[in-house]
Amino acid sequence: MPGGQVSQRPKPLLKRVFSMSHGEPPQSPGDVPMEAYRELDLRQAEFFSFLDMELDKIEGFYKQKEDEATERLNVLRAQLHVMRDRRLDELISRQTAKIKAKARKHGDAAKPLMSGDHSASDDEAPNGEQAGKVQNGSWLNPVDAALEAVQAGKYGKSTKAMQDLATPGMGPQRPEDRRDYVRRPEHPEVSYQTARRKLKVAMQEYYRGLELLKSYALLNRTGFRKINKKYDKTVNARPSLRYMTGKVNQAWFVNSDIIEGHIRVTEDLYARYFEKGKHKVAVGKLRVKIARAGDYTENSFRNGLMLGLGAVLSIQGIVKGVQLLSSDDIRLATNTSYLLQVCVWFEC
Repeated sequence: MPGGQVSQRPKPLLKRVFSMSHGEPPQSPGDVPMEAYRELDLRQAEFFSFLDMELDKIEGFYKQKEDEATERLNVLRAQLHVMRDRRLDELISRQTAKIKAKARKHGDAAKPLMSGDHSASDDEAPNGEQAGKVQNGSWLNPVDAALEAVQAGKYGKSTKAMQDLATPGMGPQRPEDRRDYVRRPEHPEVSYQTARRKLKVAMQEYYRGLELLKSYALLNRTGFRKINKKYDKTVNARPSLRYMTGKVNQAWFVNSDIIEGHIRVTEDLYARYFEKGKHKVAVGKLRVKIARAGDYTENSFRNGLMLGLGAVLSIQGIVKGVQLLSSDDIRLATNTSYLLQVCVWFEC
């Protein structure tokens, strides 16, 4: 062939059509040793054992916090009922006092009209009885009169305490008289306004805790799903998400709806007792977001406001001082100059 090229003849048509050869088969990989399979099984067992341990830990913590939330909700509900009952008692007593005051006012106004003629005789009788009592008590029974005076405390606390001393050999003293301490007085009952304010804050904190517990359950479920998905992608497992379907989705913190019920009950209680039944307003106030960490907006505004006021007052003071320096009163001008020097020294 010219040019040194060798041409290959194509195969005949029948050979090409009925040919079953597809080239050489691919080379199969070598055999995997049994130690590799044992190592794989060991690592898989360790991995799933770690997941089971973490799942049990999360499950126990969630159940504990859920039980605590249930108990706290019962306590808050009981305290709200007590606050309501005290408020009703307070209103009833206030209304009763008003009615009694009106009745007493009308009675005092009608009393002089009914017994106006007998005032003199009524005043004379008590004076006569009092004179008889004084005569019989002070002159005929001086011992009884002295004991009454001692009991009234006219001769001091020591004399009054000596009256309670027992005769030697007749019996011990009263325990409350022999103690060397003083009991702390009982605290008065909490007012309705104070109880309402404290319970309102407690309800908000409780609602915030329920939201955090709900987020805790959702975050752990998402974490397990991502871990399982990463594992399936690495080992090319089929079917995928077997651990999620078999264990995580059957866990208590995934299927429990107790926290959702507590959230709805808290919203209803807050709306009923603090927002006059307005559920939307109650939910808006309960879901107020706290300020992010590192947010100094309020402090910056407060500092800027104080600096602005301080600058305005300083300028006004300097202008007033310059006016007083040119005053006709020499003593006032001298004192003003001293004060300005002190201010300049402190600023420097």
